[in-house]
Amino acid sequence: MKVAVVFIGTEKYLDFLPSWYERCEEHLLPGVDKKYLVFTDGDVPETPDNAVVYKQEHLDWPYITLYRFKIIEKAKDEISECDWLIFLDADMAVVDTVTPDDVFSDKPYLGVHHPCHFLNFQPHNQPPGSFETNPLSTAKVPDGYDFSIYWQGCLWGGKVPEVIGMMEELNQRITKDEENNVIAVWHDESHLNAFYAEHKDKVHTLGPEFAFPEVFAESCDFQPKIVHLAKDNSKYHV
Repeated sequence: MKVAVVFIGTEKYLDFLPSWYERCEEHLLPGVDKKYLVFTDGDVPETPDNAVVYKQEHLDWPYITLYRFKIIEKAKDEISECDWLIFLDADMAVVDTVTPDDVFSDKPYLGVHHPCHFLNFQPHNQPPGSFETNPLSTAKVPDGYDFSIYWQGCLWGGKVPEVIGMMEELNQRITKDEENNVIAVWHDESHLNAFYAEHKDKVHTLGPEFAFPEVFAESCDFQPKIVHLAKDNSKYHV
């Protein structure tokens, strides 16, 4: 098994890379062959042998996140040499062992249950929650969806080549939205959710402990596997 692990960090977010990488190496799929794909506008001195750096200019909000799938597609050749792909936000810290059995299954896609949806925080406490509802957007939640899961865009992935096909499809949808002067309410996360809601039976959904929200730690009765770091005063020093 070979897994592509994706990092996108421009401007100040590149500062997360050293600790992000070290924690992934220590805790994420230990013993598994990993290839790190790093997209940044900065310098990465002494790049490890298992990492490839791609130049990516910083884009204004929300395009640096909206164009996430397009950015990652620049590494299509490297990704095609792998069996799986995992995207992990720059401000995520893997703090406990994550095994292949935790994240991989016979399903072609993987995602993580958004902790705020799991905790029933507003606006997730009643449908449609944070799903896109604009009928002009290709990210509109599909009719008949049960709203039982909302996935967070901080962690997703899947089998290669299925995940490549998903990124290509979402790129096309985002382009169509732009042609209609539409931007989905939560950008790439909205498009990911529409796709996953359409293919729910093909998504292996990880529990909220894989996106543990440090800022809401007191509300969580589950132990973290991967922490979404607080922007200020994180106890997990970067």
